[in-house]
Amino acid sequence: MGSIETENPPPFFTEFIFPGQQNTSLFGFSNSARFPLAFEPQIPHPTLSDSITAIKALSASGELKLLIQIHGGALLIRGLPITTPQEYSEVAHAFGFKAHEEIGRPPHRTVLAKNVKTANEGPPEMPIWPHNEYGWSTINPAWLTFCNLSVPESGGETPIISSIGLAAALQKQAPEFFEELLQKGVRYIYRYGKEDVKSNTGTSVFGAYGSEILPGDDEKTSRAKIEREVRRHSNRFEWHEDGSLSVTHIVPIVRKHSPTRLATLFGNLTSVYGRSRHHDATEPPYLGDDGSYHPLPTYGDGTRIPTKYLELALLIAEESQVLVKWEEGDIVLLDNYAVMHSRSPWKGKRTVLAALWDDYERVEDYPEGEEILKGSPRDPIPVRE
Repeated sequence: MGSIETENPPPFFTEFIFPGQQNTSLFGFSNSARFPLAFEPQIPHPTLSDSITAIKALSASGELKLLIQIHGGALLIRGLPITTPQEYSEVAHAFGFKAHEEIGRPPHRTVLAKNVKTANEGPPEMPIWPHNEYGWSTINPAWLTFCNLSVPESGGETPIISSIGLAAALQKQAPEFFEELLQKGVRYIYRYGKEDVKSNTGTSVFGAYGSEILPGDDEKTSRAKIEREVRRHSNRFEWHEDGSLSVTHIVPIVRKHSPTRLATLFGNLTSVYGRSRHHDATEPPYLGDDGSYHPLPTYGDGTRIPTKYLELALLIAEESQVLVKWEEGDIVLLDNYAVMHSRSPWKGKRTVLAALWDDYERVEDYPEGEEILKGSPRDPIPVRE
């Protein structure tokens, strides 16, 4: 008697379409697909356990990464029963990535669950401009997940932007600027004060680099511990008389996205410029109206980037963005080397949580980038499970 063949169960997720999605063909991809990919459960009101099982299966099969690559590096999942930081942590860990440990964090963040923090505790009236997470450092997460637990009365969207599309557009519209970025990279300077301030980059030097400082440490010991952390990703730093610390990073910004072999503009050029301009801090000493320092990005050799090019890069990024209009329980997964994100101001209560993840061999440097990085440290903090 022959065996009875049974049909495979239907997939847990189905694709849906939402207003404002872009097409990857506009970004220089050879294929045509919606950006971002958007999923929702086929069956309404799934359990948390079933949702986690489905994500684990999709990740383990390799299908998840392939789908995200085809769709430009971004996925929105809507309709999951996520209501707490712990539930978000459980779902986010189902993707199977390793947790990323931050070094030199400029914004305020609060840990709420395993590898889950507030996204940025800067003022709600303050936008955040397009950037790749830690694009200014030699140490960056490969993946980001965001989750919404409460939707504000108005605003608060998370715009996402193709870094690959931005690179392609700049190469076409300003080839001389693109070539300068490729050859020289970008220099970023972050200045951390002794105290937290109300700003999107308002964390203190202790919040950014003080994870090893103990309550009884004197100033000399504290500074030594801070400097040891700084040297994980930069040998260029300076203490100021007011106790603040400036850390300089010189990194490539034109890089190669390994899965697609396409050029990507990976960095914080547009966010640093947008923030500096917004706070009227485009001239030395770059002290903004929010009490925080916002030095302009420059070319890696320290020469000033013409304002017309900074304006162009920001304009292209903002004109090509897709707005993720949050619903409660939404999760967004971003390939950090392919996609930038930003934040719109809002009114009311908005709770968006973030988790940063490591993965390897997802970005490469051109020979020019390898030259820029010579002598630059890259010593990630071991993951503390």
